[in-house]
Amino acid sequence: MASKKRPGDNTGNNGGIFQEAGARGGLRPNFATVADNKSLPPTSKPNSYWVPIKTTPDSKR
Repeated sequence: MASKKRPGDNTGNNGGIFQEAGARGGLRPNFATVADNKSLPPTSKPNSYWVPIKTTPDSKR
């Protein structure tokens, strides 16, 4: 399983598309797109976390 992140954690340089997962690991149909160096949004239920689905590439500018 990919690294899981709690709500409010900083994405660092690994921003992208995240999917919500429950406390026991089941994926929920809730997605969030978060830019690099931004904090993750709250989840729909307590004790849930975010799993990265797709990481966006770094900008060359």
